[in-house]
Amino acid sequence: MQVAAGAASDLVDRFEELLAKHSISVPRHAETGADMLPFRSILDRLKAGFSGTPDDLRTDYTAAIAVHDLAAKVLQVKDHPRFRDLLPHLEILAKGAIHLTEPPPAYPDGYNKLIEVYWACLALSAGLTIDLDHPTDSTGRNPDVITSASTRPSRHGYAFKTIRSPYAQSILTHLEKGVDQIQRSNCSESIVALHLTPRLQSADIWPAGGSFLHWGQPAIAVASACHAMLTEVVTDNGMAKIDDIFRGTKVAGVVLCLGFCPTVAINPLTGRPTMMPLKVATLVEISQLNPLSGSFFSELTGLNHQMQTVLG
Repeated sequence: MQVAAGAASDLVDRFEELLAKHSISVPRHAETGADMLPFRSILDRLKAGFSGTPDDLRTDYTAAIAVHDLAAKVLQVKDHPRFRDLLPHLEILAKGAIHLTEPPPAYPDGYNKLIEVYWACLALSAGLTIDLDHPTDSTGRNPDVITSASTRPSRHGYAFKTIRSPYAQSILTHLEKGVDQIQRSNCSESIVALHLTPRLQSADIWPAGGSFLHWGQPAIAVASACHAMLTEVVTDNGMAKIDDIFRGTKVAGVVLCLGFCPTVAINPLTGRPTMMPLKVATLVEISQLNPLSGSFFSELTGLNHQMQTVLG
């Protein structure tokens, strides 16, 4: 299978030029682990294109779609007055690596910060004002991203947690940390957002040796997997324990689950199996306390629209 690289190559060129304009240099070093793809390596693969069977390309393509999508979102807001707020995150990503299907190394992994700058780009694209917590000099008193707008008095906070562990208790721990982080902020209302991509690399979404008839099938599988993970947390800990986490806080009892996964589905135009990215944002209610406000729900709907439609 051959993936067209023309548009991707142009986008990567523009992304590199933008980084260079802000004195950010993407390092050119070799891979140092079986599933560690340095940012430089991924950019080069995007520009060169991919050839081989879907199964052969699973690791490379998984990392590449994340970088390609991030580049598209960053380029969309390159002329925004608040673009400089994104630079500390971009500096970390340029020096880091993308780990998706293997445990990360002992040192900090730039991929953990990808979702924060990604979401900030979506917010800027949607016309929102952002406060983006510094990636390495955080005081721990703010959510990772705070959004505001001239049309509303409320400030919406997002505490992002990347989940790698297969154990439900890890999700619970991250939920508790997210709520605590939010409570020390001046947000009006907030949500914990779980970046579940590392948990979603499975045959249910990328079938080994096969393909889906329609991309909607794996998209449903991603959403279902997110719901199953949160349901397990509630089942293992009991509803009373979960309610206690949210009671008396300004954190919604729903969790925003995010997954970015490649899949293989039949292209309706060619009838051939084609690799394509899935970008899924789904809300999972785990407590009836602190219902999500209408303005927050509308914001999430708008940001999901930006996520799906800004393609570079």
